[in-house]
Amino acid sequence: MHWGAFTELNRINRAVTRRLLFAISALSITVHAYADDWTNGNVAFERGDYAAALSFFEADRDSGLTGPAVHYNIAVCQYKLERYAEAGETFALIARKYPQMAGLAEYNLGLVSQRVGDTAAAAEHFLRAYRASQDNEAIRVLASNQLAAIEPEERPASSWSGAIGVRAGYDDNIVLRDTADISPGVRTESPMVDVFASVSAPFPGPPGGLRFEGSVYGIRYFDADDFDQNEISAGAKYEWQQGSWRIAAGAYAGAGWLGGDAFDRRIGLGVEGYRSLGGSASANLSYYYDDINDGDDIFNGISGRRHHIVARYRQYSPDGRRLLVRLRHEDNDRLDPGVSPTRTGLSVDYRHLPDTGWGFEAGASYRRSRFNDVAVSRTENLFSARSALTRHLVRNWILLVEYQYSNNDSSDPEFSYDRNLLTIGVMRIL
Repeated sequence: MHWGAFTELNRINRAVTRRLLFAISALSITVHAYADDWTNGNVAFERGDYAAALSFFEADRDSGLTGPAVHYNIAVCQYKLERYAEAGETFALIARKYPQMAGLAEYNLGLVSQRVGDTAAAAEHFLRAYRASQDNEAIRVLASNQLAAIEPEERPASSWSGAIGVRAGYDDNIVLRDTADISPGVRTESPMVDVFASVSAPFPGPPGGLRFEGSVYGIRYFDADDFDQNEISAGAKYEWQQGSWRIAAGAYAGAGWLGGDAFDRRIGLGVEGYRSLGGSASANLSYYYDDINDGDDIFNGISGRRHHIVARYRQYSPDGRRLLVRLRHEDNDRLDPGVSPTRTGLSVDYRHLPDTGWGFEAGASYRRSRFNDVAVSRTENLFSARSALTRHLVRNWILLVEYQYSNNDSSDPEFSYDRNLLTIGVMRIL
């Protein structure tokens, strides 16, 4: 939990305690047995003697004092004393019995879950706190901050995650060239279907942040199987916390096939840094190095090295809205200068995926490529835009109906093209 959020929680806890204390005390003036324990408990709490405060508040409860205040004060004392199981039970009781306190109780249940290392449960409680606090902006802000900090990128090393999906559609330019000059008989458009799956999981044994990552991808063009593609990769990375940064470094191996022939074989290294920027924002900085070898002889020339650097900014809210900005620079040193560009690109994506009903996604990107070592150097400017309708289906499946448009403007007209891709598919985040 961030210190800012913890300080704010203490302020809210004290404010709630005082308001409820005043109300209960006003009703308890004629019951002096209650008043002494309540006052003494409040005094002990204010001076930080949570054990003494807990005994006084429990005495009030056992004497028959009812209402949310006594239970809330007991729960906060239990939390302060690191008796998390008991605190969780008391906060859960408050959430069930007192709907007006549900948002605050759920937020505290999220904190309890964090302290015992159950990040998934913490996320559920923070989301409930956000939804139950329509009239309490302070709780909504705190819950939103906590949810942003435990996005999938922030999953602890003890958890596993993954995704699967399938799409079908139509691509009107699979060669990514000016189709007017393509040889007769070569199909440049085709119906298609693609599938993908990815997984990230900890290695068995003592915890230490060592994780396995793997992915597979395949695309089939029904009218142009020479352009069918397959990709597979697997690797491992080690994650650790360095101050306010989460760092991950690792290595991987991958392979690709084009039209049934071995296209490339890759070995890569990478390091990533993640940091929360407060609120619901975060930043990532990544560097990757790839050593690439060609596969079959027909792909001679793609061997070489690639460096790329990626900076990401993410803004997230618990109601399903996300803004993602990416800046990427890539430098290639290949045997064939025709596949050895220097590239810089910027992309912006926005998503609104509510829990029910239809959502949407929209994005745009620009990439500038420079081929300086070819016989006649060229520059390409690629603009792409996409839009999609989305909807939650059963069992966490998501429906996507997506359209993408691309325009590549090259100083060599052969490489200038337009492309339209329309797909419908489903995916599931595991």
